[in-house]
Amino acid sequence: MGVAYALTVLAGVAVSSDLVVVTTSERSSFRRCPQQWYWRYRMGLIPKGESPDALWFGIGVHIALAEWYKLGLKRGPHPAKTFAEWCGEEEREIRASYGDRDSEWYDEPKFEDARDLGIAMLEGYVDEYGKDPTWDVIAIEQQFRITLMRAGVPIAEFWSTFDGVYRDLADRGKIKLMEHKTTRAIQPAYLALDDQGGAYWAVAGYLLRKNGILKPGEDIAEITYNFLRKAQPDPRERNAEGAYLNLDGSVSKKQPPPLFAREPVERHPAEQKRQLERLSDEVAVMNAMRSGELPITKSTTKDCTFCEFFVMCQLHERGGDKWQSLQRSEYYQRNPYDRYLKSAGG
Repeated sequence: MGVAYALTVLAGVAVSSDLVVVTTSERSSFRRCPQQWYWRYRMGLIPKGESPDALWFGIGVHIALAEWYKLGLKRGPHPAKTFAEWCGEEEREIRASYGDRDSEWYDEPKFEDARDLGIAMLEGYVDEYGKDPTWDVIAIEQQFRITLMRAGVPIAEFWSTFDGVYRDLADRGKIKLMEHKTTRAIQPAYLALDDQGGAYWAVAGYLLRKNGILKPGEDIAEITYNFLRKAQPDPRERNAEGAYLNLDGSVSKKQPPPLFAREPVERHPAEQKRQLERLSDEVAVMNAMRSGELPITKSTTKDCTFCEFFVMCQLHERGGDKWQSLQRSEYYQRNPYDRYLKSAGG
């Protein structure tokens, strides 16, 4: 089915719609496990006294980079400073990079103090890339709404934020989308089919042309996936080629994976329609589960133990209503779209 879409900038606009809302993090949750999605985004359940630390950490890094990449060629305050101020006195630990150079168990995640880790990562980021003097930023942290339609009927609103858009003066002024990613492991193989960045790319060009930032006929030609691996810098000495050294000056056999990587992915204008069609297809399945036309399924993997609903899910599997008692005692409800409503003044 074809997909039509309309865009509205959220900033300063009160939001009112009878359509269901879908966000980027919601899409990720749905793909991970429909049952998790239902509890988190349909029921709005949040564990009492707990916060999703990885999400909190990622938001902080994005805020720091948004303050760093001011419009134009001038940069803002150092992102490590912004991150530290954003954290305040928060004390959290997050799962960071898998293993370390002295561990035989490279699939074991390490836990790091989130504040210290974020500061170290962002200090290393600026050391790595400097002020990106050829990045002429033309948009940063732009919120948007898409009304998705199928067969001429509105089915949902997709609310999200793209990280930024810039003209790369070192690449003939080519227009590129920023897509920042904090991750435990840099794995770029899937990026050509990445729906998250693809959806942002499909929307951003239209929105910027509508606002007069891009000229008619100008397109965003590429997505720059900007990876920051969640790991402390390796303290060992390095040689001229960047290899880490043993205490005796020899090259170590244990070289850590890179802390940072930038992966360019070109996008063709013909892909724009397909990205939005895929989003619409996904929402159609969500809506069928909302209405009861399709059952709420579960996707069980080794990562289930890290899910905020793991214990409740085990009780749910056993039948009966004990899981509901746990839900009432251990979770509270919160609108998962509050962040967008507040930004919109709603």
